[in-house]
Amino acid sequence: MIPEPIAIVGIGCRFPGGVRSPASFWNLLQNGRDAITEIPSDRWNVNKFYHPDPVEPGKMYSRWGGFLDQIDQFDAKFFGISGAEAARIDPQQRLLLETAWEALEDAGQVPEHLAGSDTGVFIGVLNRDYSYIQMEERNRDAINAHTIVSSNFNFVPNRISYCFDFTGPSLPIDAGCASSLVAVHFACSSLWNGECSLALAGGVNVIFKPEISIAMSKAFLLSADGRCKSFDAAADGFVRAEGVGVVVLKPLSHALADGDAIYATIRSSAVSQNGRGSSFTAPEALAQQTVMQKAYQRAGILPQQVQYVETQGSGSPMGDEIEAKAIGAVIGSDRSLGNECAIGSVKTNIGHMEAAAGIGGLIKAALAVSNRQIPPNLHFQTPNPKIPWQELRLRVPQSLEPLTNKDNQPPIVSVNGFGLGGTNVHVILQGVESLPIDAAIANQPQIFLMSARSPEALKAFAKAYIEFLTQDSSAEISLADICYTTSLRRSHHSHRLAMVVDSKKQLAEHLMAFLTQESRPSMFSGYVEQQGEQRGSTSLREAAPTATLSDQGAEGQERSPQFKILNFATERAQILNSLAECYTLEDSIDWNALYPNGGCFVRLPSYPWQRQRYWQESEASRQDRLGESNNVKTSNVVGSKIAEQIDIVEQWSVAANSQGTDLLSTYIQAQIVQALECEPVQLDVQKPLNSMGIDSLMAVSLRNRIVTNLKIELPIEQFIASPSITELAQACHEQLILKNLIPTIQIANVVEEIEELTL
Repeated sequence: MIPEPIAIVGIGCRFPGGVRSPASFWNLLQNGRDAITEIPSDRWNVNKFYHPDPVEPGKMYSRWGGFLDQIDQFDAKFFGISGAEAARIDPQQRLLLETAWEALEDAGQVPEHLAGSDTGVFIGVLNRDYSYIQMEERNRDAINAHTIVSSNFNFVPNRISYCFDFTGPSLPIDAGCASSLVAVHFACSSLWNGECSLALAGGVNVIFKPEISIAMSKAFLLSADGRCKSFDAAADGFVRAEGVGVVVLKPLSHALADGDAIYATIRSSAVSQNGRGSSFTAPEALAQQTVMQKAYQRAGILPQQVQYVETQGSGSPMGDEIEAKAIGAVIGSDRSLGNECAIGSVKTNIGHMEAAAGIGGLIKAALAVSNRQIPPNLHFQTPNPKIPWQELRLRVPQSLEPLTNKDNQPPIVSVNGFGLGGTNVHVILQGVESLPIDAAIANQPQIFLMSARSPEALKAFAKAYIEFLTQDSSAEISLADICYTTSLRRSHHSHRLAMVVDSKKQLAEHLMAFLTQESRPSMFSGYVEQQGEQRGSTSLREAAPTATLSDQGAEGQERSPQFKILNFATERAQILNSLAECYTLEDSIDWNALYPNGGCFVRLPSYPWQRQRYWQESEASRQDRLGESNNVKTSNVVGSKIAEQIDIVEQWSVAANSQGTDLLSTYIQAQIVQALECEPVQLDVQKPLNSMGIDSLMAVSLRNRIVTNLKIELPIEQFIASPSITELAQACHEQLILKNLIPTIQIANVVEEIEELTL
């Protein structure tokens, strides 16, 4: 049975490049902006840990990344969390709390009304940097009872469920780079199974320590120039990035009944594992094809209907090739020339957000469907020659393109992902037809409501609304819809502002007057004490409607409130003024009475967080992490002690033919010993590399080290095929003869290394 589509009704996100909302993210995407920067000094001193030589111990060869601003700040008071606790909470949890609130606001879901509901939370997470900082020896004296909640992944989604009082499933997902997209899959499954009626799904990633980047450098995973060149011939890896994204999901029938705004629908999703593939860490084309086919079968959709695929596209030459061929085998099959499917990757804009990579791709795809446009894929100059583009019926968009209906159906796009450990995931999205909206009555008085948890936040909110009202994007949004949304689809906090206006221009003027402390008729402000606000759980459901519309006409005739509201502008203004003043004095108002026929929800500015710095780390630890101290310990790397530098290629050039091959065999053994940290006597030069424990990651690293040092060309496939040391030595020998070049790169005396390298 084909499952009911799941509606994406809300989005919250913080991505590199100053992205703090779906609108700012779409602006970055459609304008083809690159958000990658040099590693900021508050993460670590890049000059201390950078070295262009990939094999330099304790160093990374990339200076680049995608980073969030003010990563150490949080509005603890809003969530009723003490400063001492906030300082020990993983910033991933703190970012998710704020982003989850923003996503719910974007969806028009009042968090207080969801308290006690079976809302589920599914979050992809894999980074433990802050936990490592907290548990570091130099921070031991600062450990307290709150520290434990920063060390386990289950607390990441559980914190959201606790603060919002959600009782549905609350699960962390660690599936490597596929984590957040797998979280979306499980959220949809939970909705389809009836385990929850609303779900928050997403992922988060922050980067505080250099060690993972150093490890990735040793595996040759990073792009040296900090640019992810997905599907390009020059692709040389990815660039690490931070980010957090959350989507609000509910069954389509519920979203339509509730009058929600819908970005896109999820038609189907599927997850699988490579099993025992060619390598533990390498992607598998057949496994990816299988998970795609399963997703399309579940949705009852033909793969040929897909117009765009947001790919994993991490910029790995091998990974890009495997993924493109898998997509082409399923989605490109039976397509005619000129009907190619577009593929791209958000990593070219903002980098690889690791656990949050999948949600970044899903949000990009949802915005593409909503805006009916495909953003350009950056850094694409020369198509990867190992990908048969025409045969696969695939192409890479290099400019903003239209995404139109096909076969009288809203556009269908997909999101593909896979993780380093072998997880594969595929999600299918489809657009929805825009519903006709009744034109609002012009020049009719409306009541605008705004509230916050502090006077400072209320002023910041006013500024945000003024900016919103002056943007071109808000031109088609009616005053009536704005006021309906602020009345019934937003939370009502203690510090309040209410005003009666008859145009958006007048609303902006009143807000400006509020900021300059100018009093105006029909403008009221005040403070209302609320129970439970310390945990953000004020329940408007329990408030009795003490202020309602009068049912008496001007001449004492009884008539419905609807009749008065729609036909008597003067009396309407009087009633609205009374309600506005009442709103700033008490909490018990039934706003449904003001909108008997409902209204149209519109997306408005998010809550203006009043953030402060919360960070727990000793000065000694901070200096060590940033690389600022004078006594930073260097790692005791196996084989780092070099007694003598000689030129291996020079030795080869004067050796006899058989001696040259033996010399290269000894050299390759030294590289493998370093990679495996094993005893040289354990190596059998006749056995395949994978029997020694060389997986695909190590194979790539080994290959890059050899071709860099020897200045030869050996295809990565030759290493993935797992040759023996003898076969590799022979291949290197033939390449050196072919190249007839003697590079000047100095490497360690391989004979001495073989003798000295031990565990």
